[in-house]
Amino acid sequence: MSVTDVLTYAGAAFLNGICVVSAADVLLRFRGRGRFRFADRWDVLNRTAHTLFFLVLSLLLTTWASFPVAVWYLDVALSAGAAAAAVLCWPGLPARAADAGAASRRHSAIGALVFLAVVLAVFLLFS
Repeated sequence: MSVTDVLTYAGAAFLNGICVVSAADVLLRFRGRGRFRFADRWDVLNRTAHTLFFLVLSLLLTTWASFPVAVWYLDVALSAGAAAAAVLCWPGLPARAADAGAASRRHSAIGALVFLAVVLAVFLLFS
């Protein structure tokens, strides 16, 4: 195995690992209490957009000829579960929280959605 093969494999493992961790975070916050819960709808939108961003990024940048495809199935299943959890908890959340971090969560969610739209546009244009 050459160095480039090892780096490609390590990069794919990192991206897919981040996708799994991001989706697991959304799923754990779905039923969370106290500090480990969604603060408002912008928080749900932000975390779900990050999960979908890492899913698309791992699809684009992973060489699936050398990396196990079962990892992709795990990524898709966890991301779909995270999206379903976001949809299910959406009606019960406040539109905006009253804490000090509400504005930063809103800006972060808008930025994540714009960045996700750019990555999806690149994916659709070049695939």
